[in-house]
Amino acid sequence: MTEDRNQEARFTDEVLGLLPTTPVPGALEARILADFDRIAAQRAPSVLVRAFWRWRDSLWPGAPLWKPASVLALSLAIGVMAGVLIPASDLAASTSSDQQYAAADDPPVVNMAGDL
Repeated sequence: MTEDRNQEARFTDEVLGLLPTTPVPGALEARILADFDRIAAQRAPSVLVRAFWRWRDSLWPGAPLWKPASVLALSLAIGVMAGVLIPASDLAASTSSDQQYAAADDPPVVNMAGDL
């Protein structure tokens, strides 16, 4: 399978090597680059967008927006899982033994209907 790919790669290199090349004139290249700079200047972001980008770069320089958001979501998921999986009795025992936790043994009364 690798031999087939090597043969295909060699064939492709040979075919591309036979194609004629056309050099781009310097004036055309300069005009294309000038037009690109002009269009980029016209589409400059607003002050608010630039302020957001500076704030984003101060948090995580050079990262796309999805990376900090995914790290925040992952940390929230880890926090929720820790809250669900670690029982409250373990937390009470690991803190100081001088405190009384008698009220924590009874579940809180939630009156959503307003009957009481």
